[in-house]
Amino acid sequence: MPRPRPTPRDRVRRPAQTRRAQGEATRQRILVAAIELIAERGFAATSIDALCQRAGVVRTAIYWHFGAKEGLLVPVIEQVAATWIAEIQSAVYREGEPIARLDRFVGGLRRLVVERPHMVRLLLTVALERSDHDPATRDALHAIFERARAAIVQGIDDSLGQPWPESELVARTALAFVSHAIVRQTIDPRPAEVGKLFDELRTALLLMIGARLRERLEAAPAPRSEGDPE
Repeated sequence: MPRPRPTPRDRVRRPAQTRRAQGEATRQRILVAAIELIAERGFAATSIDALCQRAGVVRTAIYWHFGAKEGLLVPVIEQVAATWIAEIQSAVYREGEPIARLDRFVGGLRRLVVERPHMVRLLLTVALERSDHDPATRDALHAIFERARAAIVQGIDDSLGQPWPESELVARTALAFVSHAIVRQTIDPRPAEVGKLFDELRTALLLMIGARLRERLEAAPAPRSEGDPE
């Protein structure tokens, strides 16, 4: 059976769809270039010309999609956040013995710092440069760290089968260590030094969780033996 011939409307629709796809691909190239350059140089030192060269686009493409260089900030933060939160969620321990789950969690955070340092570095760089005078950027950054904290808390609570008050403390400690590890890695990128930091995180979490568990055990009523009176 012969295929139907395209109508005039089809001929108009297909080029429009192609243009939208090309426009989205260009926008994505600009975002990727901005993420790389801001992580490397900071936002202030990232020029429009450098963005154009890295993304392989003309200046008008940046103005068309983002209005100005400042218009890149929130989309860049949101794109980095989506990947970062997904990585954190996959690192949160959910199955196995408690120590094994803790080791997987710490190992996942370490991989995040070693394999994707640009993500946290970008967030910290933008926070230092823009938070004081850019409320939209400050709010976007605050939302990201809150989402990261919530992802860790949710993962811990899910693994325990119920909410655990100490999950908040564990989450905030872990995120503080990740931020510190990124700064430390920038100063001293030797793998052994990064490894030491995460060994310290593991020890800190063990002490923290162990102390809370002991408190709970001491507060719990002692089990009764069969001969105890009712």
